[in-house]
Amino acid sequence: MSCTSSCKEPDKLVALSFDDGPNSEMTELVLDKLEKHHVPGTFFLIGRLVTDETAPTLKRMVDMGCEINNHSWEYESMDHMNKEQVQKSINRTNEVIKKYTGQTPKFFRAPNLATSEELFQYVDMPFICGVVALDWQGCNTDAKARANNVLNGVQDGAIVLMHDVQPYPHPTPEALDIIIPKLKKQGYEFVTVSELFRRKGITPPIHEEITWTYVR
Repeated sequence: MSCTSSCKEPDKLVALSFDDGPNSEMTELVLDKLEKHHVPGTFFLIGRLVTDETAPTLKRMVDMGCEINNHSWEYESMDHMNKEQVQKSINRTNEVIKKYTGQTPKFFRAPNLATSEELFQYVDMPFICGVVALDWQGCNTDAKARANNVLNGVQDGAIVLMHDVQPYPHPTPEALDIIIPKLKKQGYEFVTVSELFRRKGITPPIHEEITWTYVR
């Protein structure tokens, strides 16, 4: 049977996400690339870095249609923390993000991806992981290697895990110049993490031991 004009291939969706910011220099380099390619990003922020100093960068994120989520108050792993410590970190981060961006975080990424049964119970948000670029390895990976790590793992519904803040040299922004055009050529549409779940018709549960890399 021949296809009519109403036939349409299923959407191929991917969400780029970034950890460990904001930073008024390094995050701007990532935003430059997202703006250049006209795609949104989802940023998982460290609460103590959300300040008057980084406010202009945060405003730019929001103005570009990016999504802001929670990566805890500090960089410290939280899998050993008690309930009071976890909730203090999460709540402080949510409050300062709301103050500076107007957004209330919907998702959480655990620092260093360290989770525990208790952590899932203490955090009232779904946990997000992702296809890793391995861009925390510093000068051990160049832009091409980081891009290949992502491209080799992306499938429809993928969340990509990269970092907008890491010690220099940090060629993740350069890697985006490889990743984005190649995925566009393959027919992918770039969305935020929230939009990815919405478009896939999935409401992620909380307090279940799930860390999302693919939404499908």
